[in-house]
Amino acid sequence: MDLASADVTADVMPGAEPFSHRGGPEGVLVLHGFTGNPQSMRTVAKVLADAGFSVELPLLPGHGTSVQDMIPTRWADYAEAAETAYEQLHSSCAHVAIFALSMGGTLACWLAERHREIR
Repeated sequence: MDLASADVTADVMPGAEPFSHRGGPEGVLVLHGFTGNPQSMRTVAKVLADAGFSVELPLLPGHGTSVQDMIPTRWADYAEAAETAYEQLHSSCAHVAIFALSMGGTLACWLAERHREIR
C-alpha cells in the first residue's frame, strides 16, 4: 500500500483529522488506538500543546474514514506512519515522549525499542 501518495485527508470524518503543533523544544507524539482516530486523543494533544510542547497526533492508515479503508492496512503501515511522525517531531525537538492508547501503546513500545532516546 503506497500511503505516501494517498490523500488521507480527502475522506476523513470530521474530527478525525491529524493534529500538529509547533511549540517548544520538548515534543510529545500522541498515538490513537486500533479502530480509533485522532478525535479520541485530541483533548490530550491540545492540553500538551497549551502547555508548550510540540505535538504530533497522526491519523494512522485506514482509520478515520471507512471500515473498508482498514481492510488493506497492516502492521507495517501503522509502524511506518508512527516512525514518520516520530522522525518529524524528533527533527525539531530536543526530547520526545510518547502518549498512546491501545494499539498506539504497542507502536510506542516498538518505537522506544528502535529509538533509545525516546522518553
